[in-house]
Amino acid sequence: MHHILATTIAVAMAAFVTVASPAGAQSSGPDETKTPLRPSATEDEQRNIYTFQVENDVFNRFGKSDRDYTSGVRIGWLSPAIIEMPQGVVAMTTIPTFLGEPAADSVIRRIAISAGQNIYTPENTDASYPIYNDRPYAAWLYASFALQYTYKRHDPKTGFDEPTRLDTLQVDLGVIGPAAGGEFVQNNFHTLIGVSPSYGWGNQLHNEPTVGLTFERRWRTGRAVLIDNPKLEVDFIPRAALAVGNVATYGSVGGTARIGKNLRDDFGPTRARPALPGSDAFIGDGSFGWYLFAGFDGQAVARNIFLDGNTDGFSQRVSHRPFVGELQAGLAILYRGMRISYTQILRTPEFFERDRITQFGSFNLTFRY
Repeated sequence: MHHILATTIAVAMAAFVTVASPAGAQSSGPDETKTPLRPSATEDEQRNIYTFQVENDVFNRFGKSDRDYTSGVRIGWLSPAIIEMPQGVVAMTTIPTFLGEPAADSVIRRIAISAGQNIYTPENTDASYPIYNDRPYAAWLYASFALQYTYKRHDPKTGFDEPTRLDTLQVDLGVIGPAAGGEFVQNNFHTLIGVSPSYGWGNQLHNEPTVGLTFERRWRTGRAVLIDNPKLEVDFIPRAALAVGNVATYGSVGGTARIGKNLRDDFGPTRARPALPGSDAFIGDGSFGWYLFAGFDGQAVARNIFLDGNTDGFSQRVSHRPFVGELQAGLAILYRGMRISYTQILRTPEFFERDRITQFGSFNLTFRY
């Protein structure tokens, strides 16, 4: 079953891989496209991982709630490590190294499936008439299919293969418009908690199927032990991503600095699409781990359907800014096969008509079973 799912996902991603690395796949440097890597899955890594995420601007304490990116939910499943995967799939979905990184000694390969909904509104949700100088109402319902490769190198100090790089190839399929159920979810939830409904959903983006392809790479760098007992570590996780599709087309770079215990357990907290995600996967040995983190991302944006409007041009729209920055900070706790994290996010203005910062919080629960 794993082979069938992996092959299906790989075929969907093949065109993107070809665009992302037409020359790199033929490079002469040491990379994982040429030498088969041995699998290195531990017992814990051969278990399923489940994720539940909630993102909402109700956590906003510096401005009005229910505006911009106002709500996001996602549930996800990450497979146990796949010991054997068809070599054709591996060759087609392995992106070569491009910054001169040393070749990996082993790899963990997984497939992932998730589903989610994002909701966007203008600031004035009391008006039923179209608002032309603020972002349009929009909802996105999507399913994601991904391959996640964790590359490791042997550490003679610990005697273990340590995770050093995480690659994620993902395809998102979905729909934007009334079919995404944004009005139903938001207004029924508002009724449940005794809050006024949003009256402008009649002006939302119309129905449009969506497809998006994303590649993201994360590196683990600068890991150091500050204190041996009690153990306190630091590290830095740079990242880079490229996304193409009718929902979002952008390139981005960023990174996260962390301080805490058992930092080798993961590659940072998870975020919902279309924002840069973290890693649903985490290792963990059952012992207690934690870390504080702070990060940043910079995006060069070519398209954002939630601002630019429907692809056919017959919808409300605003003018997106070509460069957007984001700051994140939060706390993650890991214990007995479970990870809980909370992230607070600040995003620079995304469109020219309004000069305001977006703020929201992200809660994530991930557990291994």
